[in-house]
Amino acid sequence: LVWNFSRVDREDEIYAQVMSGNIPEFQRNLIPITFSQTINSTAYNVTYYVLPDYLAIGCDTNYFLIPMTPILAQKICNKIGYTMTTRKMVDQIWSNATVKLAPSPIPPSDTMTTVPVFWQHNVTVWGQREAVIGSHPLGELVGGDKKDVVISNKIYGNPPPDRVVIYGWHYTNGTPIQPLYSGHEATYADYSHGIRLVQDSITINGQPNKITTILQNDSLYTLFSDEGRIAIPYYPLSSVTTPAPSAWGVISNDTSSLRLIVNNNPDVTHFLVHLSADGINFTSSILVDKTSPILNGLQKDSTYYIRIQAIGVDTSTFTEVLAGVPSDTGRKVLIVNGFDRSYTGNTYNFIRMHAAAVKNYGYNFDSSTNEAIMYELINLNDYKIADYILGVESTINETFSSTEQSKVSSFLNNGGALFVSGAEIAWDLDYMGSTTDKNFFYNYLKAEYINDAPNGQSKTYYTAEGIAGNIFDGITNITYDNGTHGTYNVEWPDVINGKNGGSNALKYTGVTTNNGAGVVHKGFFPNGTTNGAVVYFGFPFETIYPESKRFEVMNKVLEYFEILNDISNEFNKFPNEYKLYQNYPNPFNPSTNIKYSLPEAGNVKLSIYNVLGQEVETLVNEYKEAGNHSVSWGANNFSSGVYIYKLEVNSKVMLNKMILLK
Repeated sequence: LVWNFSRVDREDEIYAQVMSGNIPEFQRNLIPITFSQTINSTAYNVTYYVLPDYLAIGCDTNYFLIPMTPILAQKICNKIGYTMTTRKMVDQIWSNATVKLAPSPIPPSDTMTTVPVFWQHNVTVWGQREAVIGSHPLGELVGGDKKDVVISNKIYGNPPPDRVVIYGWHYTNGTPIQPLYSGHEATYADYSHGIRLVQDSITINGQPNKITTILQNDSLYTLFSDEGRIAIPYYPLSSVTTPAPSAWGVISNDTSSLRLIVNNNPDVTHFLVHLSADGINFTSSILVDKTSPILNGLQKDSTYYIRIQAIGVDTSTFTEVLAGVPSDTGRKVLIVNGFDRSYTGNTYNFIRMHAAAVKNYGYNFDSSTNEAIMYELINLNDYKIADYILGVESTINETFSSTEQSKVSSFLNNGGALFVSGAEIAWDLDYMGSTTDKNFFYNYLKAEYINDAPNGQSKTYYTAEGIAGNIFDGITNITYDNGTHGTYNVEWPDVINGKNGGSNALKYTGVTTNNGAGVVHKGFFPNGTTNGAVVYFGFPFETIYPESKRFEVMNKVLEYFEILNDISNEFNKFPNEYKLYQNYPNPFNPSTNIKYSLPEAGNVKLSIYNVLGQEVETLVNEYKEAGNHSVSWGANNFSSGVYIYKLEVNSKVMLNKMILLK
C-alpha cells in the first residue's frame, strides 16, 4: 500500500493502521524488565514493560518492522500512553533479550530512506527470526535487529530541525554499532531505525509512577538515564504542542491543601504537579484534573514549592517555580514572580529566597506569576502585602506592563504595602519609559532614575548598606551576587533617588554621591483613600547573600509594613481624642504626610519649626470639622535636619519631631 507513498502520506497511513489495531498479536503482550538500583542509600525496585520487538504493522505470519520519524512515534506514544527508550534502557533491553540477532546493515545509499529498502531489511530480519522461531517463539524479547530512536537530552541540545536521536543495534558481543547520535533531521528515518515502545506507567517499590516523570526528577532520573536528568522526555510534534501555563498561582485552600489557579486552556485536561521542599529537588508528582486542581494531604504551615506541566495532546515543559503554605491565617502576603527574562543564571525558581525570608518572619503566603495578576486570576487587593520579584526584566520583557501598573496603583491606593526589587526597573520605567511609565515610577514607586550602575560602572559595586535614620539604619554589608553565589550576576544595579515623598533608605557602599540603592515611602498615594507603603530596591532581593542577611533585610521590610497596617486601621476610625500622628515617611526627602485627628471641630494651626524654635512654615491655619485630616509638607527649599511640627486646636497643643534627609 505505501510502496510509492510520500513520507507524509506514508506516516499518515502507518498511524491509521496502528490506531485501527493492525499490529501483530505477539506485540500485544509486553515483556517486563525488572531491576534494582540504590540511590542515596535507598533501594529502588523497578519494573517497566516493553514491546517484544520494534513496532510493526501486520499479523504474526506477515508483519513489517516499519521505520518512522520521531514525530510519528511521539504521536503514537502520546495517544496510547507509551514512551520510547533511553540509551540506558536500550542496553538493559538488549541484556534481557532472549533472542539476540546479529545486526545486518545495508550499504549506505540515497535509497536507504525509501520503503523498498525498508522492506529489503525487513525480509532479512524475518529470515533471521524465523530460523530460531522453533526454540524462541514470537513474543520473546528480541535484540540486535534495529537501532533505537531514543529519548535523550540531545533532542533539545540541537536547534531544529536536527531532532532525532538514535542509539544501539548491538553486536552479539554486546557492543553497539551506533553511539548516541543526533545529526539527522526530525523528518529522517532510514531502514535501520526501530521504534521500541515502552509503557510509560511503571512500578517503583510496588508503587505506580511514570518513566517520563522519573526522567524529570532531580534525584531519581538515574533509574532510566545515564546522561543526566532529561527535563523534556519527548520529541516536539510538528503541528500541536501544549504550552506550559504562564498565568497561574498557588493559594492556600485550607490547613492541609493548596489550590492551583491556572488560566484556562481548552486543550488541557490535567496538570502534572511536581512538589519540592526546597524549590530545587522535586521528588514527588501528583496528577490533578484541571477542573479540580487541589493538592490534598499536605502539612499545615509547611512551605511547598511547586512547578507544573500541562497535559493535553502532549505534555508541556515545566513552568517556573511557585510556592504556597496550607494555612488558616488568612491572606496577608502574595509573592509575585515577574522575572520572565531569559537571562544567564535565571533558573526561574528565585521565589525560594523570598518565600524563606517571609516565612522566617512568621508570615504565611500565597504566590503567583505576574501574568496571573494581569489576567485577574488573582487580585492584589485581596492581600495586605505584595512582594514583586523582577530580577533583571528591563525593557525586553517589561518590568511593569501598563496593565500591571494599573493593578499595582489600585493596590497602593487602597492601602496595600508593596516590596519590589530588581536591577533594571528604573532603567525601564524612567530612563527608557513612556510618560505613563514615568508617572507610575515617580508617583507609585516614589523614585527617579539616576544611573544604570553606581558611578556608571557595571560589574563593580556589589554591596549596599542602610542609611542612618531610616528603616535599614545599622544594617551593613548587604552583599548581592556577582554570579558566583548561587543566583546570577547583578551587573547593572540601578541608582535611584526618592521622589514625591520617597526617602532614600539604602545606599551603595563605597560611592560618595548618587549612591541611592533603595527607596521607602509610607502614606497616601495619588488617588489613595488610606495609607499605603512601598519599599523599592535597585538590585534584586533574591541575590543578597548569605541567607541570614536576606532574613535581616526582609524583617525590616515587614516590620515597616506592620506599623503601616496598625496606624492605618486606627486612622480610619472616627476619632474620640485629639491626636497628632508621626509623619510618613520619616525620615523623608523631599515631602512627607502629617495626619491629625479631631474629636470636635475647631480652629486648627499646624506649623513647622526648626531646632532653634523658629517657625519656618505654616501648613494649616483655618477652621476644620471633626474627623481625620492629612496634609503634605514639601521641603524642597529646606536643608537637611530635625524639624518640629506643632498642632494647636481648642487649647490643645501637640508636638512631634521629623527628619529631613537630602
